[in-house]
Amino acid sequence: MATTKSWVLTEPKTMEYREFEIPEIGPEDMLLEVKATLICGSDPHRYLNDDGKAPYPLILGHEFAGVVKEIGEKAAKLYKVGVGDRVTVEPYIPCGHCEYCLKGLYQVCVEGRCYGWSEPMNAEKAPYINGAYGEHVFIRYGSKVHKLADDVSFEVGALSSVVGNGYRMIISHGHMQPNQSVLISGPGCLGLCTVVAAKETGCSPIIVTGYGDNDKGRLGLAKELGADYTISLDKEDGYARIMEITNGEGVDGVMECTGAPSAYGLALDVAKRAGVIVLLGMPGGKDIPIHIDTIISKELRIEGTIGQPGDVEPAMKTINKGIYPLEKLVTDKFPMDQADRAIEHFINRVNPGSIRVCLTNE
Repeated sequence: MATTKSWVLTEPKTMEYREFEIPEIGPEDMLLEVKATLICGSDPHRYLNDDGKAPYPLILGHEFAGVVKEIGEKAAKLYKVGVGDRVTVEPYIPCGHCEYCLKGLYQVCVEGRCYGWSEPMNAEKAPYINGAYGEHVFIRYGSKVHKLADDVSFEVGALSSVVGNGYRMIISHGHMQPNQSVLISGPGCLGLCTVVAAKETGCSPIIVTGYGDNDKGRLGLAKELGADYTISLDKEDGYARIMEITNGEGVDGVMECTGAPSAYGLALDVAKRAGVIVLLGMPGGKDIPIHIDTIISKELRIEGTIGQPGDVEPAMKTINKGIYPLEKLVTDKFPMDQADRAIEHFINRVNPGSIRVCLTNE
């Protein structure tokens, strides 16, 4: 029986590189040979178990791309791919029949299946290899699989769900239109991918805020990706500058990507009347005071969002066009057999300018 290796998280801050038998691939199954896995900003929460919810044993990794190694007949027909195809796979797996899946909201499916994250997908029972911190991932039937263009790298392909998050904020929740103004709060990977979605939508002007020296390079990259204005909040009055850019009107939409407590007050202040604020950055359990009177008096629409159900399709069209320098978001690379070192590197901010850390199987 052929074998494969994956990193198993067994307790907080402890991962073991274990060998597993590669499961037999049936008609509905697919085996993906992992080429690139990104360390998502949410992975450290599982690694540290800071919320006490890590479903040990767990193989992390839900932002990934690779090559189809084996595939069953039924799976090939569903995904329209074959052996040797270069693909990326969405994190969430719909059951297809619950209330939420029937509404297209499969990221909140009652079965709660998410590669490299949730209890139904841990490494406690076969097929075990349910996360992408390893050499292979067993792809469950009903997953969302997308082909990569031949000239798109695996590292960029692994950004598909993050670019999908950007489209979810801008289009699915923000309902932004061409020539509408947008503020994107935070130039991390999510914020930068949201810049791309805003640019593709035709939003104008696109304003991105950051804070501190670590964000200087990221704000520069935001400009490369299509932002019209960037603001360092430690050096400029964010409210005054945004109102100056928008001729005193404020922005049509605010996409909050940081979870920083101060960001919520600024969002309420600069959103124009009847504007929208979309929240994806999480404040980590902190209670954030919100000025309700402002929401009511300006008739603001505030929406929370998670995941990217249905939003990876437009993201892949953008990625496969290859016109944005998304490879610059992958700032640090480690071989897969150094995943334990890589996640500590990410958590401890060894590279202050890091955006995404990539694990590679050459």
